[in-house]
Amino acid sequence: MVTPAQIFYESLKTEATKKAYKIGLEKFFEYAHEDYDSIIKLESKKIKEIIKEYVIHKKDLTRKTGIPSPNSYNAMMTPIQSFLEMNEIEFSWKTIKSLYPPKIPTANQLPYTDDDIRDLLGATTSLRNKAFIHFLASTGVRVGATPDIRIEDVKEIEEGAVVTIYRDTTEEYRTCLTPEAYTCLKKYLEQRIEREPDSVLFTRKNNLTPLTSTSAQDIVRNVRRQAKLSIDNGRKSRKGKSQNHAFRKRFEITLASCDLQQRFIDYMQGHFSGNSKAYFNGVSDEQLYTQFKRAIPSLTLDKSEKIEAEKEKEIRTIKEEYDGALKEKLEQQDELMQRMMLELASAKYFAYETRYAECFGGKNPDFKKLAKVMSNEEIEDWNRIIPIVQGEKNWTIPLGTKSEVLLRDSKEKREIKDIIKILKRRGDTSGNIQQLEKMLDEF
Repeated sequence: MVTPAQIFYESLKTEATKKAYKIGLEKFFEYAHEDYDSIIKLESKKIKEIIKEYVIHKKDLTRKTGIPSPNSYNAMMTPIQSFLEMNEIEFSWKTIKSLYPPKIPTANQLPYTDDDIRDLLGATTSLRNKAFIHFLASTGVRVGATPDIRIEDVKEIEEGAVVTIYRDTTEEYRTCLTPEAYTCLKKYLEQRIEREPDSVLFTRKNNLTPLTSTSAQDIVRNVRRQAKLSIDNGRKSRKGKSQNHAFRKRFEITLASCDLQQRFIDYMQGHFSGNSKAYFNGVSDEQLYTQFKRAIPSLTLDKSEKIEAEKEKEIRTIKEEYDGALKEKLEQQDELMQRMMLELASAKYFAYETRYAECFGGKNPDFKKLAKVMSNEEIEDWNRIIPIVQGEKNWTIPLGTKSEVLLRDSKEKREIKDIIKILKRRGDTSGNIQQLEKMLDEF
């Protein structure tokens, strides 16, 4: 016999969603002293009362500690509502939602300015880092999508390029590179050891290992720290700028200011509604790039004074005409963003739980063991995402002493040294050995 839990989880499309919803549901069950099977045996009126008590309990925690955030209640309660509806227990949620606390202004919502991005580019000498920052600024792509992009996904058009994101998936879409960004990308690829068409577009420091979601985020975080941008440096603030999403905000606002059709702006950000995606199946790369060309002068960072003046005029226009519309759109997207953040953090947690299964199994993970098997990058990534997934307990992992940190770093150094030894044995004369030795000096 199919259980209530099976019915519910079969309705969810992705593992990340299942993980996020499971966490939300089990927190509710723990509070209610119920489970998947027992809760649906209660009368609807009783269930509704329990849910109201749960919301009030959470509001009390919000008032005392700030956790959960007032903006997260929709995302927090959606798993409960979905589970009940999939098991044919329906009632009006209007009175329940009226208990949610008022939302507060969303933090870190401003876009990067051109000067911010110039500062980022000036703070690094790495061709990989420069190409990566140009890529984000020109395409508006999500940082999490970059590890899966291949060299063959970049198609040259005129002096720029069209890039396919999430190729061969239901989320596939295309966006574009300015001539400036494409030129920087080609310089980076020219010095790469591995650059076959099916090779990943961006690699880690050794130019061999594919970029991961964590290391992709680390690129911007580390360069941003080096640039010492006066934009709150990641602290939550109404005037702050999200480490990675600020690129997408600049991209969207810039395209809107250049009078691109809204359906093209949405498509080049991977936003689909109705039959909008089907429409773009018939739009060629050349047609897409023709639309994008309107924004090239404003997206380009190395501008003449004339282009700068034109851009300022366009920004004033967009501010006057679109402020109201943008504000409304951002409010509509707030709930979706909260849910996406939870799903992303939950997916990462699930990945670590799978990778280091021997450290899990009890009520809490074995943090001492995790600190020994994880790399420094993984520990920093864990500490960023874990408050979103587990906000009620402190699950952060200390980096430890300086010697412990250095010991973890030495693992990557050993990998590079091993590669150098192999190349020397083979008598490699292509210059790869010198590049790798230079990388060791940069550690």
